[in-house]
Amino acid sequence: MTPLSKNAFVVMGMCSRSRQPFGITVDPVERNQLRLVWAFKINADKARREGYDKTKMKGAIEYGPEYPGCPYCESTQFYVCHRCDTIVCYHGEEQVTCPKCGVTAGLIESEQIELTGGGL
Repeated sequence: MTPLSKNAFVVMGMCSRSRQPFGITVDPVERNQLRLVWAFKINADKARREGYDKTKMKGAIEYGPEYPGCPYCESTQFYVCHRCDTIVCYHGEEQVTCPKCGVTAGLIESEQIELTGGGL
């Protein structure tokens, strides 16, 4: 596995197909550049206990060479719900419905996103 910087953190995602939570390891590689390194299944209660909601970072996203995508559906694409800020797997739909809060919306492409997560 790729070595991580001391600033690496984990954000929570949710699979749009299975509606199950998962963690994404994020490593800030440069100023305003966030690399998705790994994804793994995790229980939402355990994630809260681990503090995976304590860090906020904004930047452009890049995918690390070992990033496997969602551990449930294997999608490497995602969107961030505009209502609840959940990272959700994306499969090319024109309209999406967030599996966490239920909002349905179209998507807008963004150069940078803000991620909220916590330490490893």
